[in-house]
This record gives sequence, C-alpha cells and structure tokens, in this order.
Amino acid sequence: MKGIPPAPLETEEDLQLVKDYILLPLLLDVLERDMRALGTVKLKMDVVYARALHTAQDVITADLTSVRKQMRDRGIKVFEQQRTELGMEARYLCRGYQHRFSMLWSLVKAELNQYLSKYLNVDLRSDGL
Repeated sequence: MKGIPPAPLETEEDLQLVKDYILLPLLLDVLERDMRALGTVKLKMDVVYARALHTAQDVITADLTSVRKQMRDRGIKVFEQQRTELGMEARYLCRGYQHRFSMLWSLVKAELNQYLSKYLNVDLRSDGL
C-alpha cells in the first residue's frame, strides 16, 4: 500500500524557527541596552534614533510572537536554553524528537548584526563606513 511519506523529523524551516526563537529575544536585549545608552549621550537627532530603535523593537516583538505561534503549530518546543562561555545552546523537541542547537558567540554577533540591519533597513554590504 502506497502512502504519503512521513514528514522529515526536522526541516530547515523548523531549524530557522528555533534560531529566531533564540536570537530575537537577544536582539531585543541589545536594543534595550542601546536605547538606555542613547539616553546618556547628547545627540542632535536623539529622538529620531530612539524612534527608529523603538519601531524596530515593536516589529521584532511581533515577529517573535509569530515565531512562537508557528512553533506551536509545528510541534516545536524549546525546553532548555543556556549561555555558555563559548556561545548559546538550546535543547528542543520537534514533533516528539529531541534536538540540540548551538551557536558560537562570534556567529551570534554576526547573525544579530544581520537581523538588526534587516529591521533597520540598513545595507551592511556597502563600503560607506
């Protein structure tokens, strides 16, 4: 009897959701720290910078809510996260099977730069700076 083949245990989309679930809260922490630092320096256009960061925060929060919903819909649950000396580590369930996710701090930083550049609509490839 021919049937529909079972879905793979873990897809690229599943892994991307886990990655977003781990990195987006870190990005919100970075933005919060930067917004506090922005309040301690004298800038001519501080209101514009603060508004841009606050707007990015709102969009990231909405995206994180969407990620959480998609994870629930796909049967994915992160049950352990930890920051180590080397990087971020997480353990999660994906449709009943346990998996591990880890990223070195250098990669976390590079990914956060990419994420933030997307949210602020900044092209990091330009040689302007």
